[in-house]
Amino acid sequence: MTSQHAVHRVVVARSREGNEELQAMLAASGVEAAGVETVRFEAPEDWSAVDKALAGVGDFDWVVLTSPRAVAVLGERLRKSGGRGALPKFAAVGPRTAAGLRDFGLEASFVPDRFLTAQLGETLPLGRGNRVLLFRADIGDKALTKTLEDRGFEVSEVAAYRTLPEGGELDPAAVEGADLVAFASPSEVRGFESRLGPDRMGSVTGRATAVCIGPVTASAARSAGFGSVVFPGRHTIDALAAKIVELATHV
Repeated sequence: MTSQHAVHRVVVARSREGNEELQAMLAASGVEAAGVETVRFEAPEDWSAVDKALAGVGDFDWVVLTSPRAVAVLGERLRKSGGRGALPKFAAVGPRTAAGLRDFGLEASFVPDRFLTAQLGETLPLGRGNRVLLFRADIGDKALTKTLEDRGFEVSEVAAYRTLPEGGELDPAAVEGADLVAFASPSEVRGFESRLGPDRMGSVTGRATAVCIGPVTASAARSAGFGSVVFPGRHTIDALAAKIVELATHV
């Protein structure tokens, strides 16, 4: 989107749950948005790796969590096991992930100043014990692992859930005339591109602004062909919603 025309249509391109969340936040500020599903989340095909890691979670010094969904899986599997025993410190990528921990009676000992996985890897405090359990999606950015290992951490990873692209072609009417398209992760950008197809993708990227949660997602949007890409200074869903409202209501 540019200043050449006013915003008439906002599209949120996330999972079903993510769309419902962001659409409700926008509606509360008077902005109506259409939702298209680009990814879906599923449980691991086999829980054994998750349960084994959590059975020995007290042997770690940190559990690093990069999404509220990972927190929900951790809390439910700990609850299912019937006991917690000794727990390590928890690091959360941002305030929503930290809030998710509190819902299970847990506290984040560390949240980076900038709510990015890169910042989390670069600033996680080193101590006497540096064993880290990285508990996240199966497609998590491997750069976080490398950053932690380069700093001297011993990292174990486990996939708490799977992120899968939503299948099927999008109805062209779902994105026709879109001025703003909102994304909260690179996987959502890729899912949008996959469902839309190359022919229709160009008509969207040539008209719409991609409103992204942060710089990593913004980079994915640019790679997908969006010429106009913006993101808020704080990389949270609340800030993303506020940025969309700002753009959608600016005349």
